[in-house]
Parts: sequence; C-alpha cells; structure tokens
Amino acid sequence: YQRRVREKRGRKLKREQEQKEAEEKLRKEQEEALEKLRKEQVQKEAVKNSKSAEEVINERMQRVKEVCKRLNYPNSNQYNMYLFRKYGKSGISWCPTFKASSSTWRDFFIDNVLGSHANFMGTHYHLGVLGNQILTRGAGRGASAARKRVFSGEAEDSVRFTVVRHPISRLISHLRKAQNYPDEVRAQRGDWVEESVINGRTNPLWDTATRTKYKREWDVYINEIGSGRHSPFSDDNPYLHPPYPVFPELIDFVMRHKGRDDKGNNGHWRPTIEWCDLCQNDLDIIIQLEQEPEELMVLLDRLQMMQYKGNFFVKTQLFQQQTASADEIKEYVKQLNKEQKEYLNKLYAPDFEMLGYDPIDMTA
Repeated sequence: YQRRVREKRGRKLKREQEQKEAEEKLRKEQEEALEKLRKEQVQKEAVKNSKSAEEVINERMQRVKEVCKRLNYPNSNQYNMYLFRKYGKSGISWCPTFKASSSTWRDFFIDNVLGSHANFMGTHYHLGVLGNQILTRGAGRGASAARKRVFSGEAEDSVRFTVVRHPISRLISHLRKAQNYPDEVRAQRGDWVEESVINGRTNPLWDTATRTKYKREWDVYINEIGSGRHSPFSDDNPYLHPPYPVFPELIDFVMRHKGRDDKGNNGHWRPTIEWCDLCQNDLDIIIQLEQEPEELMVLLDRLQMMQYKGNFFVKTQLFQQQTASADEIKEYVKQLNKEQKEYLNKLYAPDFEMLGYDPIDMTA
C-alpha cells in the first residue's frame, strides 16, 4: 500500500513539474515574442516611407490577377463569402481565411450585426452563427457580369476582401492552439488530432495487448480533459508524450487527406486560392496579416469602417506577439522530411506567388 502511495505521489509531482516547465516555456516564448515585436517595429519604422501600404496592396491585387490568368486556375466551387450590408457604401463581402484574423472579424460581425443573443449549437462565437450571411450564386438585382462570379443579393459595387497569412504560419498557428490548450485537443480530436497522433506513433511491432493499453490510456486522458480528474498512464506510452500532435504529424495528416475528403479540405490548411476561390470571386482587396496595422488601416478606410479601428488594433497587437517569425518558421520546417517540404511547396505554390510569400527553402 505504501509503495502505491509513493508511486501516486511521484506521478503527481511529475505532473506538477511538467506543468511548471510548460509555464516557464510559455513565459519565455512570450518574452521573446515581445522582443521580436519591438525589433520588427523598429524595422517597419525604418522602411515605412519606401513604399506605402496602399501601393503594396495594389501590386498584390495586380499579381493575383496575373497569376490567375496565367495558371487558368480551376473553379474550386467554394462560396465562403459573407455579406454585410450595413457597412461600406453598398455592403462588404468577406471571405474568412482561417488563422488569418478570421476569428477577429467573425466576432466583430457577430457582435455588431447579430447581437449577444445569437448562437450556433449553443456557442456564441462560431462561424455557423453567420450562416444566413453567406452569399449564394446567381445574378441578383443590380449584379453585373463584370464580376467573374455573381452572387445573389450583393450590390455591384460592394467591396470583397480577405486577410491572408503565410501558409506555413497558418499551419503552425493551428498546431500551437492544440499544443497550448488541452481543451482544443479534445475539441479537435475527431477532426485531426487523434488520427495524427495514433498514425504517427503506433509501432507495427506492438502486440495487441500493448496497442490496446496505450489506446485506452489515450482515450481516458482525452475524456478527462477539463474534468479535474487525472488518471495515471504509462511513462512509455508514446501517444501521451507529448499528449498532442507535433508538426510532422499534422503535415502527414494533411498529405493523407488533401483533396480526398472534408478533412483534407479543412479551411485551416486549404490554400487561400481555393478556400476563397480567389480567381473566381475577384476580390477587391487582400491584406497580409503580417503587415498590420499599416495594411489594416488601408482596408478599414476602403470599407468605410475607420470608426471601428479600436476593435481590431488590440487583436493586431496580440497577433504580433504570438505569430511565428521567419526564423521560427524555419525551425518548424527543419522537423519535416524532404517529401513533406516538397508537398507543402506544391500545395501552396499559387498562394506563395500571388500573395507574396516565400516558399520553403529546400536547400536549408
């Protein structure tokens, strides 16, 4: 009995130590992010007069048109456009590029268009709340064939826009959310988390008993998240060390599913050119999240929403503290093998070119 008590106490101390180490790691990451932000602000200040944000955006929009024309990119049959008539001169139409300020804009529209009572399956801040705002295909009143795709109910001079982000940074952001918040592991278990972990760590040489034990411990861990219970599990269980996916496992998941099913076409890793159907929807303005607040100011002015800038600037500052820098992206990419790197470069090649981002350096 005393031995079991000592073992239980030892496991508790180990979990507490791991928690302390995780908190210390997070603190250091936050300090490093703040220092990185300071340096980036200094750099931005030094070059801000070289070319205006509006000029950069105009060049980007021209490049999008040129790439679409050259590639003759096929219709991806995506209609992820949401119309809000109360903003702009004749309404604005937004495509949410996931992990690129999409939750910031989503929450703003929910609060300011639908109000505090709105919910989707019991959740207030959920994209499903905006389901009635989705544009449907078809020529509505005042629509013009000047647009490559015409939506019913959208005015001819409404402004279509999205916010984009480096594709690899989007993947890293999605991964970090699962790594830093256990509730996300549970919430996304069936979407991608469990398959990524199980497929990535199962040893084909395990006997049935070992495989069953490890999987049962994983199930118990997931089901206890948020309950306050912490059942013991084997120190050698690879599913729980760490208890969340790592970058190569996420990329393997995307490679297994891309283009095959809904999991592969998930907006968190689907290229923006496909998710927003950039070549068919003919957007008016696309800004980079990395270039906020300068480009954000141009966007808000174009949307006639400058009075709401305070709603977005706080989130912009938070993003700049948390986003992966170019050096951090390189460190994540180092975890990948050659096949994974080549796959990502091919998958996101149009995004890299038309949106102005660097592909993965295969020589690094």
